[in-house]
Amino acid sequence: MSSCTAMKALPDFSAFQFTCDNGTGPTTREVRFRQKTPDIYNLDIGDISEENELRRGHRNENKDINFLMTTLILIIELYTEKYPTRIVRLKGDTTEKARLYRKTLDKHVSAMSSFFEINLEKDRNFFRVLRHRESLDNIAFLVRRKPGWSFTIHTLQTNRCSRSQLFDRAVTVEIQRSIEIGFEMVDHHPQMP
Repeated sequence: MSSCTAMKALPDFSAFQFTCDNGTGPTTREVRFRQKTPDIYNLDIGDISEENELRRGHRNENKDINFLMTTLILIIELYTEKYPTRIVRLKGDTTEKARLYRKTLDKHVSAMSSFFEINLEKDRNFFRVLRHRESLDNIAFLVRRKPGWSFTIHTLQTNRCSRSQLFDRAVTVEIQRSIEIGFEMVDHHPQMP
């Protein structure tokens, strides 16, 4: 029997909060999605302070790293279920976050490959990084749903209970208001950069 991951989310899924144990006690973490281009949304993670403010960095202790990585992928799954044509961009603004994103994708790439396309963002600095063997922490990953039908059922409730297709794990998301029911065809447009 798999455990349940409990989260809170804004109605538009632009932010998710969850709690994990960092070894010194529970820490509330927040994942936010911010629009970079019309089709690409940056994912950012940080700890929530006692004043309920997002701290730019986050503590990445070994005790909760597997839970943290799995929860990031669950959030991407939920977000792209609601917005199947959006591309999620993973690029850390710190070395720690960049390594977390790389490790997360590396650990879960086999499960994700059934549902997602994962590419490297190719910009003018990409080949300079490879040529000069600069830090791989400067590379951004782009994740989007594979083409096909996306059917989502978001019932009129304040708590959404679902099951991850990737991890066969129950997920509960507390939502501040109701959400619609939708059908959407995911095609290859827009193109990945």
